[in-house]
Amino acid sequence: MSLTNGVRENPSRIVDRYLSRYDIDPNLGQNFLTDPSPIHKSIRAACDLGLGNDSHVLEIGPGPGVLTIELLRLGTKVTAIEISPDACDFLESEFNYEHFNIFNEDALKSQWPTDITHIVANIPYSISSPILERIQDYHQLNPLEGVSLLVQREFAHRMVMKSIPKDRGPLGIALWLDFESTIISDVPSSSFRPQPDVTSSIVTLRPVSRTELQDVSRKLIRRISTWCFGKRRRKIRTSLRDLPRRVLKIGKWSPDDWLQILDNLEKQGGELQGFMDKRPEELTPEQWTSICRVISS
Repeated sequence: MSLTNGVRENPSRIVDRYLSRYDIDPNLGQNFLTDPSPIHKSIRAACDLGLGNDSHVLEIGPGPGVLTIELLRLGTKVTAIEISPDACDFLESEFNYEHFNIFNEDALKSQWPTDITHIVANIPYSISSPILERIQDYHQLNPLEGVSLLVQREFAHRMVMKSIPKDRGPLGIALWLDFESTIISDVPSSSFRPQPDVTSSIVTLRPVSRTELQDVSRKLIRRISTWCFGKRRRKIRTSLRDLPRRVLKIGKWSPDDWLQILDNLEKQGGELQGFMDKRPEELTPEQWTSICRVISS
């Protein structure tokens, strides 16, 4: 049965057909979304970010296509990247749309189209962090209008830095550079087959332009914050005096230069006064930006 006739089909039936066609055991580490509610919420969230029939969506890891078909019904162009040959074969046979392209590739290594406007995906949880980094790198060269992702709830909390200081870390700080991150809805494990041990969440990323970043190296912010959070229990002063060599390479600083930089940081007043005695989770993204501005100068 082709899904191109416009008749809505329950996601559970699509998953059943996929599993039976390729004799796939659903208990081998894959969790398939079978509840239509989170699918529609993901798409509505993307529509709130400007998704329409003139958009070009990148879907990462579509699997049997329960999200794909709803995107295609909007009339939007969809490019899907799927690492499973079986899933690619299934999608090609089921979805006969001119504005649909499927590539059997690794989304972390493949070349993404340069005209993508939105990314809507139930991304594999095991590659959530590198996928987000890839999305940010892409956004710097090809600005996106919006992103809607289904991720593990704990990961979502870290993306939006929901609870301070618990969820504040390098992931949320990095995303803050480009996006306003919002949790739209939680998705219970009962929405999947088989049911995973974790709850999931739908998160949107709305692009923002932050004026405070105009004279600061984004790479420096990411590396400094990551370095310090890697030594989370230490005070900022202790972490920075460990000579972070990857950071030194950014400014081509010598060890003596770095000691002078640290002396300058110790003398800072205003919002940075006393920050060297704090731990990384106590600092806001704006303060990390100010720190890196001082370092750059």
